[in-house]
This record gives sequence, structure tokens and C-alpha cells, in this order.
Amino acid sequence: MIYDIIKNRINSTINNKIGEVLGELGLNDLGSTKKNSIAEFQASLNRSGGMARANRYEVVITAHRGHPGGSTNNTINLHCNTINMPGHDLEQQTQKLGSEPATEIVQGHEYRGNITATFYLDANLETKSWFDKWQEMSFNPVTHKAKYYEDYIGKMEIYQLGNDGERAYGIKCEEVYPATVGAIEYAYESTDAIALLSVEFAYKKWTEMQDLSSGSVFRRLGQEFFGETDASALDLINQNRPFDTSRRFK
Repeated sequence: MIYDIIKNRINSTINNKIGEVLGELGLNDLGSTKKNSIAEFQASLNRSGGMARANRYEVVITAHRGHPGGSTNNTINLHCNTINMPGHDLEQQTQKLGSEPATEIVQGHEYRGNITATFYLDANLETKSWFDKWQEMSFNPVTHKAKYYEDYIGKMEIYQLGNDGERAYGIKCEEVYPATVGAIEYAYESTDAIALLSVEFAYKKWTEMQDLSSGSVFRRLGQEFFGETDASALDLINQNRPFDTSRRFK
């Protein structure tokens, strides 16, 4: 008798805990089976348009308007192989009152770290030359003295694309400039490898963009970047000629 009472109480406690967890996950039915849980999970994916894909992104880099090679270069945007979307840090300070447990309170915030990106290099290294010229805007090559901050900063936009190839989320980074243009690695063994250029961008802050329709003129031709985008579309972009944006490239 006592054993049955204890057993029932234990089962009741376990069921209540499971119900709380399911409630936090949005699965409020205590009697939901594993099959129903999977169905709810699939339904949530359908509502949100699926999971975010790391290979579906768009980058729009704009140098200072005084850049000798032009402040925008759509080929460079298309050749962006990898990039990290920056985070946001809250600065905390420990506050302790008497014998109470300490509390971590926010005293400020920072946008720490640079934005790291890699770019496919063309045969003439025009991509590297474009970033080199941008860097040279920050100092006098003869006297080696730094120029005014406002004379070389640009901006950058990074977008997460949905499964339909349209912009789903975006951030704008302000006061951007290439702090580091990395070295290029060569090797005779790399017969079929494409040379890559690593660039670290410094920036002041980023903000979430509400208007996702403005910005880049090439608007992500196709589902993927450089290697999976039709070469003829790249030629049209480089020649500033119109193209059919309704066309889908594989």
C-alpha cells in the first residue's frame, strides 16, 4: 500500500516536470507523443521558413567615396567567400550589497573584435589592389603620417538570405575600413586551388536594418555566391549592363 502511494507521487511529480518543459517549448499537451513533438517542430520550421543556412548570405562593402578605384565594387562583393556577422557584448560590473549574493549588472556595451572575411582572388589581383588602395587612404605614403579618420572610413552591410534567396535579416556596420589585408599563400602543390585573400575590417558599431530592399545593386544573383553563379551575369555586372533579375541561376 505504502509502495503504491510513493510510486504514484513519483510518477505525478515526473509528469508535472515534463509538462513544464513541454510548456516552455510550446508543446502544452502533456500527453503528446514523440511523433506529435516532431510534428510541432516541423510546423515551427514551416512557419519560420526553415533553418538559417550558413551558405546563404550577401555582403555589400562600400569604401570611402574618395576611393580611387570607386567606392563600390560589385565583383568584390560577389567574391566574398566567407565572413562573420559580428556580435554584441554587454560590459558587466559586480555589485554586492552587504551579505547578499553578488549581482552582475550592465554598465555599458561594446562591439568588440574585427570582421574577418576571405575573398576569391582574380588572376590580376584587382581585389587585393582595391583593398590596398583603401588602406593607403588612411596614411601619407611619403611622410607615413595618419590622415583624418573621416577620410577613409566606409560601411558594410551583411544579410542573411532565406531559402527563396531574398534578404531575411540584415545589419549595417558603420565606420568600416580594412585594418589588415592578409598575406597570400602560394604553393606548387595547389594546382586546382583558388587563391584567397583574408581581410580584417575594423568598425565602430552595427545596427539591425529594417529596410532590406535597399543597398546592393546586384541583389544576390542566384542562390549561391561566386562558384555557383552564372559567369555571364558577372560579366553584365562588371560592364554595368542591365540583366534579368527574374532569372534563376543554378
